[in-house]
Amino acid sequence: MASLRKWTRPEGPVATALRRRLHPLYRWLETDVHPLRYLFFEITMRCNLACRHCGSDCGRQGLPGELSTDEWIGVCDQVARDFDPRGLAVVLTGGEPLCHPELDRILERLAGHQIPWGLVTNGWLLSEARVKGLRDRGMRTVTVSLDGLQEQHDWLRGRTGAFERAVDGMRHLSRVVPQHWDVVTCVHPGNLHELPRIHRLLQDLGVPGWRLFPIFAKGRAAQNRELLFAPAEFRALLRFIESARSEDRITRIDLSCEGYLPEAWDRAVRNEPYFCRAGISVASVLHDGAVAACPNISRQLVQGNIRQNPLKQIWQNGFRPHRDRNWLRRGPCADCDSFDRCLGNSLHLWDEETGECGLCTLDLLDE
Repeated sequence: MASLRKWTRPEGPVATALRRRLHPLYRWLETDVHPLRYLFFEITMRCNLACRHCGSDCGRQGLPGELSTDEWIGVCDQVARDFDPRGLAVVLTGGEPLCHPELDRILERLAGHQIPWGLVTNGWLLSEARVKGLRDRGMRTVTVSLDGLQEQHDWLRGRTGAFERAVDGMRHLSRVVPQHWDVVTCVHPGNLHELPRIHRLLQDLGVPGWRLFPIFAKGRAAQNRELLFAPAEFRALLRFIESARSEDRITRIDLSCEGYLPEAWDRAVRNEPYFCRAGISVASVLHDGAVAACPNISRQLVQGNIRQNPLKQIWQNGFRPHRDRNWLRRGPCADCDSFDRCLGNSLHLWDEETGECGLCTLDLLDE
């Protein structure tokens, strides 16, 4: 994920090696202090696509009980009052945030408070005029989804023309905000073979960053088993990322942040060591006011609702299951030698039915 720290931190092999060496201490301190650094606003469940892997089951009309525009403006006011905007990034997501009918009012409030904000979008509505308008309202980053070449992307996104609209949006971003955006690709068996050609396309478009997300059995993907990796396919994805990173010194290429890997693989496919920050430095205000960690984590781990309590109070007094994860030492994790580093894997992979880790990424590495 992008973060405010990413926009300002030192880079280079020495800085990267130092961060990895100090990472256990850093993780302990970050968990103990738990500063809120990255806050999602799940601003609407409206969406103009119908993705086969959607983790939120979005639709054209949104969902009942969504926060009103005035309520979202109130959340912006809370953030400005109770947190230091200089150390916090807000990211608008959904649904498709550009489908919110009064988005500009919310953006103007964020800009008025000088709160840095970014956007996650499918790219359909990213005209050049819209990109310039977002930039002028203070947009710091934008992430566009591209899940294959034309046939695969349109199939996964459930709408003909989605690929062309996303690519057009990227061209506008490259001209208007050339260094402040990236692309995410949800990888599955059907588009795995396309990754080298997607990589070349992104290089041609001048994309500064590319993050690759394996699709896991959450949301609609749980009913679309053809989207899920077998171990050999997961290993092929890691090998592709390792190779692409060694060949491309311009585009920042990363495996997504979820999923523990042994150190050698982690170093080969990620710029930062594995660390599930959900509830430690990352939180979300969901579409109905519920306060959670990352938006796709089980609703059983929701910590409160801003309609009943202030965000600051929930952040300070809640999230105990996220900050002390010894309760995850059960099932296959109970006797695992990697638990002190993995901590039961990323929380969005937790299985609410069994109460255990729903997917061990170490299992996907087994030959």
